Amino acid sequence: MTNILKSFYESAFGKLLAEKYSNGARIRIIKKGPYKELLYNNTVFSRLIEGRILTGSYWDYFLPLPSMFKDPKILVIGLGGGTIPYQIESVYKDARIDVVEIDEAIASMYKIFIGKPLRSNIIMGDGIEYMSAHKNEYDIIILDAYIDDDMPSEFLSNSMIENAYFALKEKGVLAINYTLTSLGRARAKSLTTALAKRFGVYLLSMPPISGNRVVLCSKGIEMGSFKDAGKIPKLKEDHQYIEKAYWNISTDNQEAI
Repeated sequence: MTNILKSFYESAFGKLLAEKYSNGARIRIIKKGPYKELLYNNTVFSRLIEGRILTGSYWDYFLPLPSMFKDPKILVIGLGGGTIPYQIESVYKDARIDVVEIDEAIASMYKIFIGKPLRSNIIMGDGIEYMSAHKNEYDIIILDAYIDDDMPSEFLSNSMIENAYFALKEKGVLAINYTLTSLGRARAKSLTTALAKRFGVYLLSMPPISGNRVVLCSKGIEMGSFKDAGKIPKLKEDHQYIEKAYWNISTDNQEAI
């Protein structure tokens, strides 16, 4: 590729920083201007903006949750490029984070994506099995496990819900990134119905254009506590859109998803 063509390609599609293949999937890290993304095939699994903590997308909406707990212990299922633990580490110095990732190829690329090691404890393994072995341990569980655009069906199962419930402490939160694909919409009602058997289920008020919904599943926490959390006093960047999403939290999740 000539320098002119290369320059044009990078301007249009981004500069390729790293690439691996895993079980037939192409995993890439690209940089375009201040934006850096990790893509699984053509699905964006992680995003960072140079010089910022926030991304302007769904990852940001998990950031208020640690403020609800003292010395929070957090489990993240699905590492991607590490956007979620990076954001939490940047704002909450007292947070203790375990991240479970099943794909070694993805796990091997996060340092390239973030640009430095995370303080978080990265664990290779199956997220559901990990939860089943850790009872009453976490304040927050964040579920962001995907293959392309859709969450594997095992993460929508009763087994996942039961394991998450018992892995949480007496008061805790299971937070789920839920994508609004056609399959996601078809499975939404059955998922929220199953979650409601164990949790109080709330939906954040996010822009429809985002293509994602963050579902908050409460174990012993009232909706008012979530409303207050959106302020994130430790975060200096403008985050009114996050505060608005938490203030307008809804229980009408089966229709809203």
